[in-house]
Amino acid sequence: MKENRALLVYFEADIEKNRWFIDSLTQKAAERGICLDLITPMQAFDETDAVFAINRSRDEEVSRYFEGQGIKSFNNSETVRIGNDKFEEYSLFRELEMPVMETVPGDTPEDEIPFAAPYIVKHRRGHGGNRVFKARKYEDVREIIRGLNPSEWIIQKMCDTPGQDMRLYIMGGRVLASVLRTSKTDFRSNFSLGGEAVLVDPPEEAVNMALKLSDYLLSDYIGVDFIKDHGKWIVNEVEDAAGARMLYNLTDLDVAEMYISHICEKSSQKLQNGIE
Repeated sequence: MKENRALLVYFEADIEKNRWFIDSLTQKAAERGICLDLITPMQAFDETDAVFAINRSRDEEVSRYFEGQGIKSFNNSETVRIGNDKFEEYSLFRELEMPVMETVPGDTPEDEIPFAAPYIVKHRRGHGGNRVFKARKYEDVREIIRGLNPSEWIIQKMCDTPGQDMRLYIMGGRVLASVLRTSKTDFRSNFSLGGEAVLVDPPEEAVNMALKLSDYLLSDYIGVDFIKDHGKWIVNEVEDAAGARMLYNLTDLDVAEMYISHICEKSSQKLQNGIE
């Protein structure tokens, strides 16, 4: 029986800034006798056998390919698809009858937008606060998207409490922690953009929505972000490749250990059989 081999997928441009988490996952896997090989999405399509794959590339085709090869992917392709397309997220939230901010495609004419400026303009596949803009009027929307494919963008009603959001971390169908993020200088509260973060007890309605999303998507490790509007928490985004920096900064949780443990439990049969 050969050593169990698994895969960890990152885009090359993301490897160095995530090196600590990559090394932690690799070490926790090695402690269980698993060789966790770091590969890029392009290399993934040459793989035909592994005990599991951790896809942190945000590329749904990578997870879909693994699933076609009988390799269990974390997260699954549907979670990766939904969690990396903001319009698909919005559509799912509406389907599940969750409160959301009104959203329209980026090519919607001004007279067809059912809400007033200011607007939030987002690229459908942006993450970490990147490619998210505030537009004070419709002309600003067109300027932001000028020369780009408008179908790749969305226009969203702005909440009445910008610069604040709450993320619930969900792993294996349970809440690991809840973090309130705030910014005094930006309408975006992302920790990676300098926002402040503190642990909070999440309200029951947010917990219920986050767990409902996790159950629906059959996801393994996600972040679910909420914003506040008129005193109510509104579901805003699902983060597929949820980062762990805030959890390591604010808690004693060993996220890498917990994630590898969860993955091994779900992959136990293949790990027991090994690779012939």
